[in-house]
Amino acid sequence: MNQTRILRSDLLLSLLALLLLAGCAGTETVVSSSQQIITDDEDGRSTIVDVKIQKYEKLARDFPKEPRYQERLARYYWEKRDHQSALGAIAKARKIDSDNPRYDYLAAQIYKSLGSYTAAEKSYLALIAATGEQKFSGPIFELAQLYVDMDRLDLARKYLDLCLQIDPTFGEPHYWIAGIYLKQGRRELAIQSFERYLRVGNSSRQEEVLQTLQALQPDLRIHDIR
Repeated sequence: MNQTRILRSDLLLSLLALLLLAGCAGTETVVSSSQQIITDDEDGRSTIVDVKIQKYEKLARDFPKEPRYQERLARYYWEKRDHQSALGAIAKARKIDSDNPRYDYLAAQIYKSLGSYTAAEKSYLALIAATGEQKFSGPIFELAQLYVDMDRLDLARKYLDLCLQIDPTFGEPHYWIAGIYLKQGRRELAIQSFERYLRVGNSSRQEEVLQTLQALQPDLRIHDIR
């Protein structure tokens, strides 16, 4: 029993480190340096990602009981947009290490990029369930965004509210809640949520939010919006 608890704790710590790296970047697309280097090479020269894939394919063959090599392969396959190989590598990692929630997180992101929203939803929910009482706002926020894409606004609102319970200083949920209110034609509530976004102190969307507030309240001066 103690060993099981220690293993679960180690997995949760590992997941926390992963989610901290992933952060809560909202909708901004962050492209890794290795992905930026991928180019169309007419001479057939290997790209950096190709070299990495070759490296980890060999390591996976040499150490078939080591799941981390399959996980690395999944990430590099995904960077190269070889989604089926990425999902296949995750499946192989699961066979070796079935209780690791990182695979759910990676699978959810891949499924979402493919537009397979139901599969992505399933993976996000499995990840959230695996963390037990230790909730992280990152995957919960991504699930909420997924529900917005699926036009399931009630569920999106539920998980956005949960994000704010976990981290009241997280501004992005206010922005997305405002967007939901706008879709529902609830102008005054949208204005309140946009203003909450500004009060929390987020700056990544400040200009956009200020312009939206001015459009919603044309008689209001910028310095009055707070």
